[in-house]
Amino acid sequence: YTQLRKQWYQRRVRAVEVVVEPPKQPWSHSLFGCFDMDTKLLGLTLCCPCITFGANAELLGEDWMLYCLFCILPGPMCYFGPYIRNKIRTTFEIEGSDSSDVLSYLLCPCLSIVQETQQLKSAGMKPGGDAMNRA
Repeated sequence: YTQLRKQWYQRRVRAVEVVVEPPKQPWSHSLFGCFDMDTKLLGLTLCCPCITFGANAELLGEDWMLYCLFCILPGPMCYFGPYIRNKIRTTFEIEGSDSSDVLSYLLCPCLSIVQETQQLKSAGMKPGGDAMNRA
């Protein structure tokens, strides 16, 4: 009886396959890392966040003007801000959750936009490169 039980257990253990996800990395800059932020970027984002937000969206394949307009209106920004943040998190495999994305945009949207821009810059992307050069 014990031999049969061992064999049954061994078959069950082999059938279970464990999938381990690789650990996700943190953001390249913290949300409240005001001292290591680009001051020009921070100033531009505090004065006119729609430009920076639109440039970030454009780098992710979205329409710059549309997302710039979304940034002006508070309703759409509560949806599209976390949407862009989630897109950055999944693209660069950054730790976090949908709820943390929403919270960051509800509590400090300008700092969230700056953090996203710095993440894109650290990945070698140049936000705003073609956003203002329209033909």
